[in-house]
Amino acid sequence: MNKPDLKGISDILKIFKDSYKDKHAYKLGLVQNAWIEILGNQAFQKVQKFSLKGEILYVKCSSNSLRHELSMQKTRLINAMQIKLGEEININEIILN
Repeated sequence: MNKPDLKGISDILKIFKDSYKDKHAYKLGLVQNAWIEILGNQAFQKVQKFSLKGEILYVKCSSNSLRHELSMQKTRLINAMQIKLGEEININEIILN
């Protein structure tokens, strides 16, 4: 009797992930998850919109105080995002609106 060609869950998830890897919505989802992990849910809730264009992340804030705080910590935030996102997405600049 032949053994069926079974794959592990990690192999199946990798195949699934690879098929969406280049899609814009997938990348935005990764950015949003990284943002929550780095800054917390309250900072995420004060963002109206994220958008990616090349290696630039545009963040539209609904709070002036958040925008000011993030502008003061922009270099640290870019470095933290690069570490969290690894090689999947490269962010070199954050524009706060």
